[in-house]
Amino acid sequence: MYLSRVSLDPERTPGMEQWAVMGRAVRKAVDPDPGSDPRVLWARLSPTSLVISSDTAPAWGRIPGALSVTYLPLPRYGEGETVRWELITAPTGRKQDGAGSEKPRGKRVPLPESAFEDWLEHKLGDALQVESASWKRLGGRPARYHFTGTAVVTDSDELQDLSLDGVGAGIATGAGLLLTNPLAPR
Repeated sequence: MYLSRVSLDPERTPGMEQWAVMGRAVRKAVDPDPGSDPRVLWARLSPTSLVISSDTAPAWGRIPGALSVTYLPLPRYGEGETVRWELITAPTGRKQDGAGSEKPRGKRVPLPESAFEDWLEHKLGDALQVESASWKRLGGRPARYHFTGTAVVTDSDELQDLSLDGVGAGIATGAGLLLTNPLAPR
């Protein structure tokens, strides 16, 4: 598995601020064969920074505006370690029926911000015990949010699976990539 941080020139990335356009460019850079289904997650963290997690090393020169790439090791943590985490995703849930319970195959709808802490606990709870979380709305439909915080690793293997498979909705369009870094000692 490859974790790559691509530096971008925002002046040379016209149209790439749109998630669907960026998603197509990233998928072409990771696997140019349109018939295959590579595992790829990505997040544009800023106008000048793109992070890609993929099965194969991306041909980063195929991404419009790419200047350079840094390949990072996919971190592995032990249980009990405290980490900083970051996630761009679109928190959604199943549409409720008239009695207030979820329809088993109901349409996915955006969650209100008041439900985010429970949603995070549900999505990350097997891998991380969230100690702090904050978020910022990025826009889009469904609305994307940039979550950051600290957490204690409760299951290293589960955390690895979340990092490889993604979290929440919008994975094909730049959401769901969970990034973790060790928390610097105080």
